[in-house]
Amino acid sequence: MSTMQRGTLSFRITVLLVGSFVLLQLAVFALTWTPGRDEPSGGGGLPSVAQVRAMVDLIAAVPPPRRVAVAKAFDGALYHVLVEGGPLPPTAQSAQAMNIGRVYSRGLPGYRLSVTGRAARFRRLARLNPWPGWMSDPLAIHVTLGGDQPAMLTIESQPSQPVRTLLRQRAALLGVGGIAALVALAFAVRATTQPMARLARDIRTYRGEPDSPDLAVAGSPELRELAQAYNEMKGRITELMAERTRVLAAIAHDMRTYITRIRLRAEFIDDAEQRERAARDLDEMAALLEDTLLLARAEASRAGMRRSLDLAAELRRAVEIHQEMGDAVVLSLSVERASVVAAPLAVRRTLTNLIDNGLRHGTQVVLSLCEDRGRWRIDISDDGPGIAADKLSGLGQPFGRIDPSRDRSAGGGAGLGLAIVRALITAQDGEIAFANRDKGGFLVSIWLPASL
Repeated sequence: MSTMQRGTLSFRITVLLVGSFVLLQLAVFALTWTPGRDEPSGGGGLPSVAQVRAMVDLIAAVPPPRRVAVAKAFDGALYHVLVEGGPLPPTAQSAQAMNIGRVYSRGLPGYRLSVTGRAARFRRLARLNPWPGWMSDPLAIHVTLGGDQPAMLTIESQPSQPVRTLLRQRAALLGVGGIAALVALAFAVRATTQPMARLARDIRTYRGEPDSPDLAVAGSPELRELAQAYNEMKGRITELMAERTRVLAAIAHDMRTYITRIRLRAEFIDDAEQRERAARDLDEMAALLEDTLLLARAEASRAGMRRSLDLAAELRRAVEIHQEMGDAVVLSLSVERASVVAAPLAVRRTLTNLIDNGLRHGTQVVLSLCEDRGRWRIDISDDGPGIAADKLSGLGQPFGRIDPSRDRSAGGGAGLGLAIVRALITAQDGEIAFANRDKGGFLVSIWLPASL
């Protein structure tokens, strides 16, 4: 699962930090916001009427060749001052521009002036904008200057060129810093949540096996405490499973003694038919004890030492044994060798149980072996009646007999055969599935990891 999916801890931490950053910017924005009313001095980010009057009087008094140099002396703040030639532009046809023009006209008698552009809605922010005029033309006041050649003084409500350069450098620095902060945030969030994701993955892989490794006790104090608590819980589960196996083994040992005694006493039954039935019941009781003990051991351990094994050779061996007994068992191999790492006894017990189950309910069993996406797949199918579709999901459960009408005398068993098979295959890191064949019959598919 991706660590940034909605609802995950990574997603929540990221939203919290980014949201805090946005709220901080909104707070700064609110503090710098001013209403859009026209100030008595003219407003709109322009200098006051008295400042404009002083600049106009001073620049108009100097000779025309020096006016540009004098204007540059005023150009260096949060508004731009320059001397331009040409006729006076018309005032913008807006109530805002006209109101500002009337304010400055009253303070500059004897001068013709016009107002162009539009005042920014957020004036304090506009003064710090490194790219003025990007969304609209900045507000500007144009005042005529006396002289032989037409000239005018223009004051724009935008920072001067040096200030704009400085603002652009700061904006670029903030942009790079913001990207670096987001990258650092992503790494920090990943470093915080990755141990938890790894912990969850390790917990999911635990199957109650005594030899499964403990979780690494590392990370933050909370993660270390959680890993330690999990390791302690796993140890208790392992002890309980081992105790269950020991109890079952003790019960099985004692029951074998009683079964042997009863078997000897059954020989003194005069009725041959009743004596035979008693012997069958005792044999089935002994098989039940063995299967129960095997199931417990398979669930609590790896079912024996695992080593490199050739599945193709094991299938040939199982088929030859049954063919020697006259059973209709057929083998189909797509490969000559199929290497896996598994417990030989577990594989042989699985094949024997499934072949016997197929022969019990059908007349022929077919085994096949093939490669399936990096794993070896074994199919064991028979030509029997199959299983009701609504009962397939219950297969492999201990003591679960699919057809209640099949009693022990008919070979129904105690319902541990498929449960033992599932437990043995799971202990080998494999998978098992049950299905009905399209043309009739029952199919068991087993997947085991291929080894080099």
